Amino acid sequence: MGRKKREEKRKKKLLAEWEARRPKTLRQALPYLPGLLLRTTLVVFGLTLFMILLGLAGLGLFVNPWVQMGVYVAGYLLFQRFILGPLAPPRLK
Repeated sequence: MGRKKREEKRKKKLLAEWEARRPKTLRQALPYLPGLLLRTTLVVFGLTLFMILLGLAGLGLFVNPWVQMGVYVAGYLLFQRFILGPLAPPRLK
C-alpha cells in the first residue's frame, strides 16, 4: 500500500507543477506559438507526403477526402505530445 500512495503523491505533484507552469492567458502562451505552429506544420507536411506517396503507389483510397481527414486526425492524436511540446501535460505511468 505504501508504494501506491507514493505513486499517487508523485502523480499529484507532477500535475500540480505542470498546472503551475502552464500558461493561463493568451499573453503568456504567445512565446510558445511559433514552435507550436512549426511542429504542427511538420506533422501535417509529413502526413501529406505520406498520403501522396501512397496515392502514387496505386492506393486510390487516399484520394478520398474523408480518408485524408481521418489520416490527419489520427496523425494529430498520435503526435499530440510532439506538437504540444512544452505545453503537454506530464506522462503519468
